[in-house]
Amino acid sequence: MKFYLVLIALLSLLIIPAALGQEINVDQLKEKSTQSADNVTTYTYTRTSESNTEYSNDTLEEELVLEKDTEGKVNLTAQAGWWSHKLTDEENSDVLTWQGYYLNNSEYWKEGQNWTKLNLTDPKAVMEDYNELPSQVGLISYSDMKLVGTENIDGTECYKLAGTPLSPIEKTVLGMQLFASYLGSPINLPDDLDNKSFSFDKTWLLDNSNVTITAWISKDTSLLRRIEIDSDLTITPSILNIEEPNFKIVSTLREVTNYENYGAPAQITLPSDAENLSYRTKGADWRWAVFGLLEP
Repeated sequence: MKFYLVLIALLSLLIIPAALGQEINVDQLKEKSTQSADNVTTYTYTRTSESNTEYSNDTLEEELVLEKDTEGKVNLTAQAGWWSHKLTDEENSDVLTWQGYYLNNSEYWKEGQNWTKLNLTDPKAVMEDYNELPSQVGLISYSDMKLVGTENIDGTECYKLAGTPLSPIEKTVLGMQLFASYLGSPINLPDDLDNKSFSFDKTWLLDNSNVTITAWISKDTSLLRRIEIDSDLTITPSILNIEEPNFKIVSTLREVTNYENYGAPAQITLPSDAENLSYRTKGADWRWAVFGLLEP
């Protein structure tokens, strides 16, 4: 159960900057990448997410290491999408796999070998969820980015940007990380960490945490080719500004996503074994927890 709860709660390289001259400034690049994303018809993506959380107090030391591999395909012309997740608990080698399909205004999930058709109240919003590119480009737009060089990504010359998200986005990233640490903790943590009563402004968490965004945008097409999110979070009673028995949680998260095959044929079909399915109603909170994506 702990493994599954952590699962649903979840979702910089050093180079010598090249000479940039005055080719383009960051605001122009943000605007051009947004416009390019709006005109995309098809694309594919792959993502690797790694999470490491260390728990300690006077009596225990425990570590939780998770890795999630994701791939996906989006066809906006056909209004169809597909993604596949594989999550591995590195300590005990447990693996969970699941897939999602959106076709003909319907959504299907495959969890293990079990198929489910989800009862949707807003199919258009679901398709917007599958089309994750605008939200990732939006994350760049809502971050304080600097142009730090150029780099070749799989044969494509790209501008490289690096920076930090604006405060509301930073709190979103750290809040997801905090919630995941809370659910997976072997330590009895204070009730104030419950997301219904928690407030960053009452703590020193922002002073003891860090979130960085790195992005690679094609010089030729202004399309996003890679985005990396790195986040680290440290929690102690003094950081939380509370009186509790001593404990410490140190959590790191790295997520790297590559986008490819813009405009290439992208056929998405439901496998034949989906005929034996059940029906379920599901809320948006579960969907976004599994996707692990950030929206400004």
